[in-house]
Amino acid sequence: MLDEFLHTLEHGSQYWAYGLVVAAAAVEYVFPPIPGDTVALFAVALAVRSELHWGLVYLALTLGALLGGLAAWGLGVWLANHEDSWPSFLKTPGATRALDAVRRGYERHGGMYLAVNRFLPALRAFFFVGAGLSRMSAGRVIVFGGISAALWNALLMALGYAVGNNWESLSELAERYTAATLLLVAVAVMAVVGRFVWDRRRA
Repeated sequence: MLDEFLHTLEHGSQYWAYGLVVAAAAVEYVFPPIPGDTVALFAVALAVRSELHWGLVYLALTLGALLGGLAAWGLGVWLANHEDSWPSFLKTPGATRALDAVRRGYERHGGMYLAVNRFLPALRAFFFVGAGLSRMSAGRVIVFGGISAALWNALLMALGYAVGNNWESLSELAERYTAATLLLVAVAVMAVVGRFVWDRRRA
């Protein structure tokens, strides 16, 4: 499926190609398994080869990220407004304390969370859902989510021009970055869980 998507991106009309870039960047937030960065890097490679305009690729990537982030934020707002219909496991004392901690975290550092979301592959949507659960305003979501998308996409464009149009090299770098990021997140989560268990036992 991804190969067909990339083939369409490469051989379709330019307007269609930019639309696909927007869609891929947005859908990644709604359906995280979609490899948004793979499509983004392929679009960057095409821009390096002058088959797509680099400025329009950058704008398409940024617009798509904002639209997807707002969709995930909207889901979080909907969940916050319908707590009565949540499944029972989300109403347990432990889940309630965890959600309260998320809300307090967003009250203090919500802007920072959204500003780094693009740099954490596979976890991006959860930052916006958390912002919605915490009832962060749409304006702040757009500002900080836009900053994150703009910085990340600028990095992708710079990486593409540094590596050239070598699609394989770009893809390999992206895979390594994703793997390293997920490993660090897993270690951090285990550390937090370990600290929580340790504190409970001491208490």
